[in-house]
Amino acid sequence: MSIGFKGTKEKQREIILSAAKPLFMEQGYEATSLNQIAQETDIKEREIFKVFESKSDLFIEVLASEFQLDQDPKEITFAKTDLNKASSEIVYEYILNRLNSYRLFGKKMMKEVMSLGLSLAKTKPEMIKKFIHLDFLFVDDLIEFLDELKGKHVLDDSFDSVQAAETIYSTLAFEFLIYIYQENHTQEQFQQGIKKKVDFIMN
Repeated sequence: MSIGFKGTKEKQREIILSAAKPLFMEQGYEATSLNQIAQETDIKEREIFKVFESKSDLFIEVLASEFQLDQDPKEITFAKTDLNKASSEIVYEYILNRLNSYRLFGKKMMKEVMSLGLSLAKTKPEMIKKFIHLDFLFVDDLIEFLDELKGKHVLDDSFDSVQAAETIYSTLAFEFLIYIYQENHTQEQFQQGIKKKVDFIMN
């Protein structure tokens, strides 16, 4: 069923992203074609190329939009946070909330993300910057979150938010690789691995 119509470039961009997301999530990156996306939007395939440089560019934008939409404004985040909990528990819950959309993609999809990233690093290094930007965005937001915890006296003033955020990011990358490349590694084990390491870093 088509969901779109022709319009401004920005409107077309929104329509294409809305149509592409469920197709990528259900079928994976490799199995989803721009022709399928075009059929869902009533926007010709050649018109999609005027909005997105390539299928990989569109896929990265879907990931980026998921990452950004999954964020709560700072005020809402802290309104839902029990500051009486241990700092490690607060940070762990924050991380799980931020990873929520990505966990919905599943192992197959995330393997394709890794493969695409490696491929782009060789063929289109300028596009890999978009992938890297997502990582930087996560680290920057985590630093800001940890600084807020310092401001609310959950963490000591001497706590190094930058070092902690960068170490936590490295931990997530390690646990992520284990999760997607070990077939029997469950999502629960993935989360427990993160929790143990966050406990170690924060205590």
